Amino acid sequence: MSKTLTDAQRESIYRIRRKRPQADGLFKHLAGYKIRVKETSLNVIETYSGLNKHGSLELMRELAETGLATLRGGGGGVASFLAWAENIDIREVGTDTDEPLR
Repeated sequence: MSKTLTDAQRESIYRIRRKRPQADGLFKHLAGYKIRVKETSLNVIETYSGLNKHGSLELMRELAETGLATLRGGGGGVASFLAWAENIDIREVGTDTDEPLR
């Protein structure tokens, strides 16, 4: 697997994982994909993170702030999925961010 995450992004995701340990199931789910996925829905995030809808939306916003994805879709201005950046392989988000860089 190629290394597409920058050190800053990897560290940001590590901090998110530390802040929300209950969401570790989501990161394991992302790591388990057989193919590169371009989008992840709110429903998937809610299901695998163990967070409620509000918590899942907050997690999506935090992930978007890292520059790895953008929030998209949804009516009434509410996001319904994360669109992962073109150069990002989300399997790395799930596997390469569980330990600090230093």
